[in-house]
Parts: sequence; structure tokens; C-alpha cells
Amino acid sequence: MESTDHLLAVAKRFGYVENDGVWLRPVLGQAARQIGVVKKTADAALLYFAQRFDTLMRARVEETLENMATNENGGSFLMKALHLKEQLLTFEGLGDFADLHERISQAEESLSVTIQQNREKNLAAKQAFIEEAEALRDSVEWVSASEKVKDLRQGWLKTGPVSKELNEQLEVRFQAAIQTFFDRRKAFQSDKKAMAGRTVMRYRDLITQAEKLKDSTQFETASKQLKQLQQAW
Repeated sequence: MESTDHLLAVAKRFGYVENDGVWLRPVLGQAARQIGVVKKTADAALLYFAQRFDTLMRARVEETLENMATNENGGSFLMKALHLKEQLLTFEGLGDFADLHERISQAEESLSVTIQQNREKNLAAKQAFIEEAEALRDSVEWVSASEKVKDLRQGWLKTGPVSKELNEQLEVRFQAAIQTFFDRRKAFQSDKKAMAGRTVMRYRDLITQAEKLKDSTQFETASKQLKQLQQAW
């Protein structure tokens, strides 16, 4: 907490008392505005509003800016910073509103650059995922390809956002490539199952024919047929 004398000096720099009203001097493109009234003395009123600015507005702005600068996901604090920026226009306090406004604007600009850089990195990553997914459309290595698809989906979900105008386009293309692979794998499995079923039926038919020959008295004919069945088996 700053000393009382210093806070009072700050208060008189940015505000004044007139007709028992406490006024904030013109700032941020606004005309002077009344922010309160004198209840005891002029100095006490000025000091109160300087302390209010210091403990409520400035402290909140500095905490938010610190979070934006030090947290990995600093963008999550951007909306709070912008909300505080709007509050500067109506907050009832005495202090350097222009300085806080400028600091928030600089942080916003810096974060916007970072967000754009991250979105470009995310775009490159998602395009690579799409190319890898589309490359699997002709693969018949079903086990390894399925593991690759699983890894691609996890990587896709972990990758941050891209610009809104590209997001849907990339999502549709990636999901289409993944679905193409799964459709091909499903068709292969269905064909394999059907083939296995036909094979079983063929073996059963051969067994049935062989059993019919076991009691045959036409030995020479039955012997030839058995050999044919063995070759078919």
C-alpha cells in the first residue's frame, strides 16, 4: 500500500473536488465525470477514491496481466482483461486510468500475435495429420494402420484451434479420411467373414460327400471320387 501522502498527491493529480462532488479529470477521451461526494473532508474523499482505484482496479488489472504473461494458456484471461478495459470507462476511482488502459492494450496486442502464431502452428500440424490420414486410404496393413489412425485422432484432439474460417473445412477433411479407412476396413472384414463362411460350407459339403462313399461297394469308382475329394480339400 502506498503512503497516504503519495496517494493523496495521486488523487489530486487525477481528480478534484467541486461543489462537494469528487470528480475525475478528463481521461480516455471522456469529459470530466463525477465519481462521488465529499462526506467528511475534501482530502479524505480524494484519498478514499485513490485507495479504491489502487486496491480494486489497479490490483485486478496487474493480476490479470500477470496471468496473461505467465500462464501457458494466457489467452483464457483475455476476456477478463477486455472486461476490465471496459470498466475503466465507468469505474469510480482516482488514478492513472490511461496507464492501465495502455498496458491492457499492449498485452492484448502481444497476446493476439501469440495466438496468431499458435494458430499457424496448429494449422500446419492439422494439415500434416490430414495428409497422414489420407495416405492410409490404400493401406491393407489393417493392424498397424488402425494404430496409426488412433494416434492421429489423439493428436488431432490435442492440437489447439485454427482460424474459424478454416476450422470446419479441416475437420470435415480429416474426418472424411478417417471414415474412408474405417469403411474399407469394415468391407474387408465383411468379405473375410463371408469367405470364411463359404469355406466352411465347402468343407462340410466335401465331408458329406466323403461320408456317402464310405459304404459304397463300387470300390474303383469310390476310390476315384475320394481322390478327387482329397484334392478339392
